[in-house]
Amino acid sequence: MSFPIIGVVLAASLSVIAFAHLLPAVIALSVGQPGQAVIFLMTGLLTAFIAGALAFSVRGQGHRPSAAERILALSTIWLVTPAFAAIAFVGIDPEVLYMDAYFDAVSALTTTGAVATNPSFASIEEAAPLTIWRATLQWIGGYASVMTAMLVLAQLGLAGLSLRRAPIPPGMTSGPFGRYWPAMLALGVAYGGITLMGLVGLLISGMPLVPAIALSFSAIATGGLMPESSFALAAIGPFPALVICLLLIAGATNFLRHAGMSRRTIASYLDDPEVRYLLLGIAAGGIVLATVIALFSGGGLSVLDAMMWMASLLSTSVVPVTEEGFRQIPLLVALAVVFVGGSTMSTAGGLKLMRISLLIKQGSREISRLSHPHGIVHTEFGGRPFSIPIMRGVWAMFVMMLVAAVLTTLGLTLYGVSFEMAIAASIAALSNAGPVLGFAPDAAGNVLGLDMMQAYAAMAPGAKLVLAIAMIAGRIEVLAAAAVLAALRTTDSA
Repeated sequence: MSFPIIGVVLAASLSVIAFAHLLPAVIALSVGQPGQAVIFLMTGLLTAFIAGALAFSVRGQGHRPSAAERILALSTIWLVTPAFAAIAFVGIDPEVLYMDAYFDAVSALTTTGAVATNPSFASIEEAAPLTIWRATLQWIGGYASVMTAMLVLAQLGLAGLSLRRAPIPPGMTSGPFGRYWPAMLALGVAYGGITLMGLVGLLISGMPLVPAIALSFSAIATGGLMPESSFALAAIGPFPALVICLLLIAGATNFLRHAGMSRRTIASYLDDPEVRYLLLGIAAGGIVLATVIALFSGGGLSVLDAMMWMASLLSTSVVPVTEEGFRQIPLLVALAVVFVGGSTMSTAGGLKLMRISLLIKQGSREISRLSHPHGIVHTEFGGRPFSIPIMRGVWAMFVMMLVAAVLTTLGLTLYGVSFEMAIAASIAALSNAGPVLGFAPDAAGNVLGLDMMQAYAAMAPGAKLVLAIAMIAGRIEVLAAAAVLAALRTTDSA
């Protein structure tokens, strides 16, 4: 196994993280926190130095990486980059354990939205730089997640992603990323443009700059980190809530549509099966959810709130709509929805709508064969027929998600986490939907609700490490994580 490609990609990733320190530093200066600005600038310079040294050490050693090397490089990025992003958390609050800071950095970069650190600030201004840092990491993580899916996983055809693969136009520049620059630029323009539109919408609604930046960055990345622990959409007004929901839907949609690598028209969006499934899940799912709650629990969840909850859950951001919703929506329903997740090549986590659709279609095909054993049943997704090898990959992904959930649950219980909370936390981590833990009960049997972040903070360091690994496995696809382990095992035995 050759490792120069890992060094090249890791150096590029650390360079992005180093540059990202500028935004919270500027915010710190604007709110009168020069001490925090110095911390972010010094941390950024340290990260930039490491990135430069790493890039210098591997220059001129590039080659065309194999599939195993690409997946291994991908895993290394998601494991190592948060270690540098976590330094700022410790710098702002020296009492924070580094494991907690690493957990928060992994959570932000994987757009999971779980928090283990909760520094005590004397004012909103003092908390603003760290709020922006979390949001910036989420925003970077959302972009990196789409690039991961589009440029690596889809090109390898992992677990059905070959059905969603778009041709990558040849680049006009040299270097390790030369071939991918046009695709990366188109994706960046779409990602940044949608974020900017959301930010402008929130500012027009009268929201202050810092929470508007934090919410727009988090929503497009379908992350669950909010400006305040008590945040709920119902409390900010109809227009900003609508803007955030639209950003969540955009983030949970295949970014090939946004970036124009497919035909970018309203019809092209509706031609995409995953877009139709997403909109149907929000609309029909919201109506069914509100009706079931009204009939069986006597609760008062409105249809509009239920639709917003479905958008929040399917996007795997789990942005709270109302505090009462955590008690009204059953835990199993919330876990099932985030397990399904959003579209492929989106910022959403979960198994993905395409794979669920393929599993249902194959099941229907097998049922048809029972009544017509010699019949020919044509099945396709988005106009593309899918074969048995593709279905093997999808089934392998489904089984590996379940196995990973079981192993993560067992790991958490070894560190004293209650069984029900361990199940919820494992699905939350693997689906990159951290706030879904709010639907789980605490030791006294009370639903956690908006106190879910305190539940993460109270876990043992070992439990947080287990969850951090699960978050990374969920973001790079569990099947790819298993492939990394297999590749390393093969290398060791060679």
